[in-house]
Amino acid sequence: MRTTIGTRIRRRPAARGNPAPSPGRRPADGGPRLGIEEEMLLVDPVSLAPANVGAALLGELSHSPSAVAQAIMHEFLECQLEYATPVCDRVEAAGPLLREARRVVDEAGAALGVVPVSTGTPFRAVREPVLADDPRYRRIGDEIAGLLAEHQVCGMHLHLGYDDPEQRVEALNRLCAWVPVFTALAANSPFWNGRDTGFASWRTVLLRRWLAIGVPERFAGLADYERRRGAVLAAAGADDPALVTWTLRLSHHLPTVELRFGDAQLEVDDTLAICGFVRLVATRLMRDRRPTLAPAGEVLDTAVWTAARHGHAARLPDPLGGAAIAPVAQLVDSALDWAEAGPTERARMHALLARGSGASRQRAAWRAGGVPALAQRLRAAARPGIAPHPNPVKPDAPAPAAG
Repeated sequence: MRTTIGTRIRRRPAARGNPAPSPGRRPADGGPRLGIEEEMLLVDPVSLAPANVGAALLGELSHSPSAVAQAIMHEFLECQLEYATPVCDRVEAAGPLLREARRVVDEAGAALGVVPVSTGTPFRAVREPVLADDPRYRRIGDEIAGLLAEHQVCGMHLHLGYDDPEQRVEALNRLCAWVPVFTALAANSPFWNGRDTGFASWRTVLLRRWLAIGVPERFAGLADYERRRGAVLAAAGADDPALVTWTLRLSHHLPTVELRFGDAQLEVDDTLAICGFVRLVATRLMRDRRPTLAPAGEVLDTAVWTAARHGHAARLPDPLGGAAIAPVAQLVDSALDWAEAGPTERARMHALLARGSGASRQRAAWRAGGVPALAQRLRAAARPGIAPHPNPVKPDAPAPAAG
């Protein structure tokens, strides 16, 4: 099992090595196996405008001896690439692979005069994005019509593996209430068309117009999931299950729950902290097996918007059913206690909260030194040897109190 999406373009065979665990084997801590997909945006290093060199860069990577380089694939747009890890027992195993992916793309991009950046939306969008050369992508582009111009987004998707399909549906149901918190933690797309949107995750806002998006209502079981997914496809006049892009969904070709809440993360450490936290929550939820209460659909949808607006500074419904509304940091601390997090998991999350969201770090660099400082900050995340802009980064400011 690999955490690649079967509809992605493959220019060469998948990488050898990093074999998947044998079927049925569970990690030692009893939690789910996981895989992480990260999408990268290829941009001009000066203007930060998207650069349509995906196919050419894959050609450069074809000469690399790195197994990670051989696993990098095209994405929907010609200015995007994606790397999907093999299956990992713990999030720590994904870190070196994700760093290697950024490094090899950065090195190959140098020959083409571009750099990879990891952000949910480009600083400068283009008027007419170029699709990757694939008939399926062209069909989707025709179908979404005017939405294509603003579908310039990059995500971080997490797969959690469960062998029993009914268990996958149960995990999906139990995780729904946590989507606003996850969305806030992963906010990393503050810019659009060269301006500050005021949102921490503009990608989340753009995706709200997509076909079959958002957090689905609770499913009665696998049969109900398949029935409702089929009904959505029928209503859309489509037969491609990948077009049902719920924020949580069952992978259509892997034994996983796919969580699609996250912007592409500024730094690998952000990815590891967030994915480790999600896995920790899922492990506890599935161990307890007690009934869980999710907010009403309209409340959950509003909370996702609030998370996209304010990022780490958001005040959101408590997924554990405690305080009605609480700051993200308080919700995270409560969750860490409830899930009996170990020292490493606590340290990762506290470090993430201390440095602020990717959106706040991007915004601080831009305010301190304009596009050059932002470009340096984004580039530093792809190449650890480059220092980020020296100006201090202020964490997310508190959200205004409701009144």
